[in-house]
Amino acid sequence: MDKNIGEQLNKAYEAFRQACMDRDSAVKELQQKTENYEQRIREQQEQLSLQQTIIDKLKSQLLLVNSSQDNSYGCMPLLEDSEARKNNLTLDQPLDKVKSGVPREKESKKRSHPARVAQWLSIDL
Repeated sequence: MDKNIGEQLNKAYEAFRQACMDRDSAVKELQQKTENYEQRIREQQEQLSLQQTIIDKLKSQLLLVNSSQDNSYGCMPLLEDSEARKNNLTLDQPLDKVKSGVPREKESKKRSHPARVAQWLSIDL
């Protein structure tokens, strides 16, 4: 009977040891996933910051252009975002197309990566 109890203790110890190893493995996996998610969040925050910088610089350039147009050609009010989307208008269209409401071509609907937009606009980031 002592031999039977010894075997049961060994089996129980091995089960406990395996459960501890499984737990440690799960903890490591969870830590790795947490680190990966945190890294992705940091990268997305950096991308948002870059995009906000580009937006701010574009707004300041637009204000500068609009103020110079005020002095020479008269002022054309900016379209609200929802109105511009509804009419498929962009800020880079010629003024006569914007006034007539001609929608932009399908090619201009493609979105560019913020870094390429910044490079195209010669914005130093």
